[in-house]
Amino acid sequence: MSKASSFMQDGKFTPEFNTLVTETIERWNVPGFSIAVIDGDITCAGGYGLASLSEEKVKPETLFHCASMTKAFTAASVSFLVDDNEKYSDIQWTTPVSKIIRDDFVLSDSMYTEHVTVEDILSHRTGFPDHDDACFGIFGENPDTPKSVTRKLRHLPLNKPLRTTYQYSNMMYVAASHAVETVTGRSLGSFLREKLWEPLGMSNTYFGMSDLEHHLKISDLAHGYHWVENEDKYIEVPWLEQPEGSGAGEMISNVHDFAKFLRAMIFKAGPISEEGHNELVKPRTIIHEDTKPFSCPPLYALGWEINTFHGELVIGHDGSIQGFGSKMLYIPRLEWGVVAFGNTETAYTAHKKICGELIDDLLNIPAENRFDWNEHLAKEMDEPECKTVEEIYPDLPEKKLPLTLSLDAYTGTYEHEGYGRFVVELKDDKLVIDAMDRTWRSILTFVHVSGEFFVVEMLDWATKEIDRFKAEFQIGADGQAAKMGIALIDDIDDELIWFQKG
Repeated sequence: MSKASSFMQDGKFTPEFNTLVTETIERWNVPGFSIAVIDGDITCAGGYGLASLSEEKVKPETLFHCASMTKAFTAASVSFLVDDNEKYSDIQWTTPVSKIIRDDFVLSDSMYTEHVTVEDILSHRTGFPDHDDACFGIFGENPDTPKSVTRKLRHLPLNKPLRTTYQYSNMMYVAASHAVETVTGRSLGSFLREKLWEPLGMSNTYFGMSDLEHHLKISDLAHGYHWVENEDKYIEVPWLEQPEGSGAGEMISNVHDFAKFLRAMIFKAGPISEEGHNELVKPRTIIHEDTKPFSCPPLYALGWEINTFHGELVIGHDGSIQGFGSKMLYIPRLEWGVVAFGNTETAYTAHKKICGELIDDLLNIPAENRFDWNEHLAKEMDEPECKTVEEIYPDLPEKKLPLTLSLDAYTGTYEHEGYGRFVVELKDDKLVIDAMDRTWRSILTFVHVSGEFFVVEMLDWATKEIDRFKAEFQIGADGQAAKMGIALIDDIDDELIWFQKG
């Protein structure tokens, strides 16, 4: 049943809503934006701004990278296996993953290998942190596949007890997709197309750039951009092909197709079974204790995040990848949902503002009780993403200690079983690693801090953004550089990945 709204009337967005969107995407530097709102039996969709800076406009049909919103579909694909007791009677949510892909799914601790279940890997509670920089992309000498990504889990450190801590892991979703592909004998994209997309009429949804090219739909894909704040301009971000990320973020779609998926979720409609629907949105772990702007801590289910806003259950997921941002959410009780795409990472911020305003309008929240999204998001954006040297090393000596060896003595090849090989070179009197063979292509430059301690500045190839983290060399008994440690695990500053010099 449709609710009274100042943003939607007679199946169309109102001028007031159009103004909200255009002002919001201008404020948060989003070139193009598409959105669909589901309100009972009605779906309203619109496009705003530019799909490319060459003046091509966004339409509801415009395709975008979905990024991590793919995870909801990966979890849904597993639900089909769980439901099929004839073919896959040994696969349940509580089945250890090692019993499904025994040779491939091995973790660094045998207890975890034996006990990490399907629902654990889909709810980010395995004790396995973010090791994305261990993955090699299509430009590498030996590009990763879902199978090779899964098999390298055994060489990567765990850092939390099982089922105690939420730690977002793309690699675990890759392992889930590898499990689906192994037992079905099909690619995840092909399986999803038959089981979910075609039954829902999602005829403009694709699994990766190769699938898009196969269907001759490249011209419908928005161009991705990154806003460079200090230069007051956009730079174009090349489209990404990441077959090694299958299950974590490979889908490409538009708001029309995603509205069909959200409608199925809202009404618990097929082809997903009712039991499958219930399991997919059943909370499994607490994400964090911070509640703002919600009224309780956010929870994670299976490919879905669960929140409470103004007393209403809100189920959704976000997506962010270089050049693109996306968001989907729905409120089951009100039979209402929204999906939005944009062609910058900052689109994620615009989504929050617009979706928040839509929900306030839907619930008729008085103006004085509405959450100030602009103030909240401005504070979020003002928080520096890149740490300073002093934040990384708060206890530096007043006088910097010299290196034990000359800079060129630290050059050479360093290896780690999980992360592979890094070649340290000397360029312009700085130690440098060319990591352009990784999924997230980058250049690492070492800045000496004191003694054998460094800060690594990681320059993102696509966005030209810089991140900083701790690094250290160790000298062997022979007086030569023996090991190199780099804090490559996202959001864990003091845990170094140690590479042995060859």
